[in-house]
Amino acid sequence: MNTREQLNTYLRGLESRLRLQVVSKGVAVALGVALGATLALVLITNAFAFSTTSLVVARITLFLALAFALGLALVMPLIKLNQRRAAGRAETVFPGFQERLVTYVERRDAGSDPFIDLLAADTLKHAPQATPSQVVTPKSLFAFATSAGAAAAVLAWMFVGATGFLGYGAKLLWAGPPKDGSLVGGFYRITVDPGDKLVRRRSDLPIRATLVGFQAPQVRLMARYKSSAKWEEAPMLPRANDSSYEYLFAAVPEPVEYYVEASGVRSKTYKLDVIDLAGVKNIKVTYHYPSWLGKRDDVENPGGDLRAVVKTVAELEVETDRPLKNGIIELNDGDLMIYAAAKEWFEKACTQYGV
Repeated sequence: MNTREQLNTYLRGLESRLRLQVVSKGVAVALGVALGATLALVLITNAFAFSTTSLVVARITLFLALAFALGLALVMPLIKLNQRRAAGRAETVFPGFQERLVTYVERRDAGSDPFIDLLAADTLKHAPQATPSQVVTPKSLFAFATSAGAAAAVLAWMFVGATGFLGYGAKLLWAGPPKDGSLVGGFYRITVDPGDKLVRRRSDLPIRATLVGFQAPQVRLMARYKSSAKWEEAPMLPRANDSSYEYLFAAVPEPVEYYVEASGVRSKTYKLDVIDLAGVKNIKVTYHYPSWLGKRDDVENPGGDLRAVVKTVAELEVETDRPLKNGIIELNDGDLMIYAAAKEWFEKACTQYGV
């Protein structure tokens, strides 16, 4: 191996060592930026109760910051790194080269210097004092690697071990809301009861909302009726016996969508559908007593609660204010009896009724 080949091998080793330093430094900077941005953005989004808008802006900011850090600290330095820059770094660390190493690289690349071999031999005399490990010391590589590892460890702890808003926010920032909804609204949320429901037209329905993980000075219910294109706002009042809030939909006339909002946190949108139910106008009860009692049938019109001795057959005739396709009678023991009905009353039906 001649002097030029030896010096070229030295330069390749020097360039490789510098590349390792650039990578370790770039990764450390990128992880440091990622950690700092994550902490700052979690605090900011927490102030907005992790609202959808704040999370979108925060995630864009986080990934832009990470992209800039990778570009400036890793990609650009790697693109610019070559043997000319490696030689310049060695000249800076060891002035004894006296510009010989840089001059060699420039003339070698030009390919027209007849004294290049002499310059290589003269430059190679100083190379043993400026080994690649001395130009880029293990101490500097260890410092960058340790910084990167520490930042990565803290980020991993935020994802896996951190509790409260810190861990919750970090997961949302990096992973986004999962498709299965396991994290959505998991820290700050509003639970609404009864949610979606089918109600009788013109009936009253109380809505109860509970704030989970936060408090708010005002809780609002937003409603939009089927016949209206605008959302209407109404305050919800705190309940006396617990920490929830309540609003009463009075005489619901038509289907209505609604949701609850407080301090930037919004519940799901629910819907109340209405149905026109028939009302009971009259109940006629005919009691057929057991033969051993020796008593004639008794009629209650109007009837109410059924009271009779065991084995009495109670015949019910229920009249409604509108036609029914079917009806249900629920007994005291929880059993359901379903009967067909036509026009304005149920067809007569009998059942053994024990009391």
